Amino acid sequence: MTRLFDGPGGALVGPVMAKANAAAEAEAVALLDPAPSWHVVVLGFGPGVGIAILAKRLTSGFIFGVDPSGAMHKQAARRNRDPITAGRVRLERTGADRIPAPDATFDGAVAVNTLQLCAPFADTARELARVLKPGAAIVSITHDWAAAKTAGSAEAWVAATLTDLAAAGFPEPRAFAAQAENGRAIALVARRG
Repeated sequence: MTRLFDGPGGALVGPVMAKANAAAEAEAVALLDPAPSWHVVVLGFGPGVGIAILAKRLTSGFIFGVDPSGAMHKQAARRNRDPITAGRVRLERTGADRIPAPDATFDGAVAVNTLQLCAPFADTARELARVLKPGAAIVSITHDWAAAKTAGSAEAWVAATLTDLAAAGFPEPRAFAAQAENGRAIALVARRG
């Protein structure tokens, strides 16, 4: 992660991210469509908006969030104080390539504007395959401009990401235009084999 997401920069960027990413967070949760009892892992939870949306849906479930940024951890913890206190949310300061959870723990995963920061992504894809239950889905929404910045073009990023997901055990991953950002974001859905 860059310093933009941590320290003083993170304290300033977090509120902007919370507002700018809210629609994508809601769309990702809607695409995942979790049952109230699911256990869901959130990759790169940022200021915690997606976790707050999930907490309203997972009334008897559990949310496990991972993000390496201390600034994001503080903001997400503040935003989700009640479900954390109730033991329904746990936040860990770590990367998406080393999720501290047993194999086949989660019923689903969400990542909003995160996967393009996971390098090499193949490591994250393998870790997701490890912690997700068979049949569980990862839903991701990514700014198309961020994908292009990472890989030279959005199309190249999508192709590489889908290839890594398929190689890690997510047969037939798919990508399509998200509704967020007026269709200028990329939605990815992949289900663990």
